[in-house]
Amino acid sequence: MVKKVHTVICLAWFDLARILIPGIILGVAVGRIVALRPSYVDRLRPYYWLSAAHSMKRSDWVRLITTVLWVLAASLIASAVIGTFLQEARIQTYSPEEFPLTAMERDYPWLVLIAVNLLPIFEEWVFRCILIDELVRWRRSKVLAIVISTVLFSLFHLSNPGTYLGYAVPLIPAGLLLGLCYLRTGLGGAIIAHNSYNTFLLLIGLLSR
Repeated sequence: MVKKVHTVICLAWFDLARILIPGIILGVAVGRIVALRPSYVDRLRPYYWLSAAHSMKRSDWVRLITTVLWVLAASLIASAVIGTFLQEARIQTYSPEEFPLTAMERDYPWLVLIAVNLLPIFEEWVFRCILIDELVRWRRSKVLAIVISTVLFSLFHLSNPGTYLGYAVPLIPAGLLLGLCYLRTGLGGAIIAHNSYNTFLLLIGLLSR
């Protein structure tokens, strides 16, 4: 009994560490960058979005919508193909019992829907807006910037309790496509594509019960 309690406590500390450590590292890194370039914060303010939307021409809206649609379609197809491969190879991506969204999705689906549409705002701001821009400024390579941001984006999701390394694999094509979407349409397009991707996956999960 004592050994079992000790194991549970150790696992709880491990889950807490895997959440806090990546979050602290990311927070410190982003904080240092934003301190040097405060303009990044402006991209999260409402007036930035209103001004950008007001200045967009019809051709800009067409490009935004078409880009978001093909990124969404390609991401969903890639995730389905990779997910099928992982399932057939019996590679477990996460533990339903430990994954925090499992119980929430069952009991509070509306809360999960809100979460999966709010979190992409922060994720796109960090991994696409800040990281890609800084890497392009540093290495002068958009390709390298997208690849690095995608790897970090995928690995960061492993901070979720109950996830295994295979969980990050389907996120790689989505990260690459979102990086391309950011370069083509800006932060707004990347957020819309990411939100749509998350919402579709959630709806598919709810309907497949």
